[in-house]
Amino acid sequence: MLMTNKLIPARLLPFVLFFALLCALAHSPAHAARQEPAPSVVYGNAPLLAPGAVTVAPAGSSLDDYDSEPISAIADPLEPWNRFWFHFNDIFFLYIAKPAYDAWVFVTPHQLRGGLKNFFHNLLFPVRFINNILQFRFFEAGVEFGRFVINTTTSAGFANVAARHKTIVPVDPTGEDFGQTLGRWGIGHGIYIVWPLIGPSSLRDTVGRVGDLFADPLFYVNPWELASGVEGGLRFNSLDDVLPLYGDLKTVAVDPYIAMREAYVNFRRTQVLR
Repeated sequence: MLMTNKLIPARLLPFVLFFALLCALAHSPAHAARQEPAPSVVYGNAPLLAPGAVTVAPAGSSLDDYDSEPISAIADPLEPWNRFWFHFNDIFFLYIAKPAYDAWVFVTPHQLRGGLKNFFHNLLFPVRFINNILQFRFFEAGVEFGRFVINTTTSAGFANVAARHKTIVPVDPTGEDFGQTLGRWGIGHGIYIVWPLIGPSSLRDTVGRVGDLFADPLFYVNPWELASGVEGGLRFNSLDDVLPLYGDLKTVAVDPYIAMREAYVNFRRTQVLR
């Protein structure tokens, strides 16, 4: 059942208020938002992080040695806010989400978990397709469309049948999002932001997430509680993509907050420039 137009502004109101607040607080010079970040110096073994993109600062290193490394150029005027939510997310993921996910893994066959992950990825096809079009990556958009048709018609999206087919151009399995589109249009990161439960982001990527909502099919499902529950469950099933990063940063980084910030900025920079 589709949601009515009257409900859309109500759902977007929190994002509009947060965006207005951030614009008021972000008084760093305009050129700082346009700076490209330096290569990251922190590594996390998360599946979504490009191998070799960043390196380890061992936990036994001194802070002076660590601080001598190049750091990200992204502005961080909200560091007290960001650190608070970073520690909140850290506790939530390591002591609540991880045990719950471990229990889910224990009682759920890996075939079901993999099928749900494939289904969620297939469901978000419009996000990837539209952003490829907006970036004028028409061959990549064609590949995404072909994969969607094959996977939907053969397995309702629960199996990645299209993965066995050779594509005309290489396509990143994680796909494109509106934050990457804004980056390709020349818009810088803006300020660094950490959101509760969502995790690291930036002003650009926060706006990008709002844009991606309009391409997410679940956004139009009514009631919104049902849509939120389904999407939350599917994202919970995919936690194995992010939990390794939290574990690595907790054990190997001198300052996990800086580690996360640099790893995130470097990863997003790599996605935009590839």
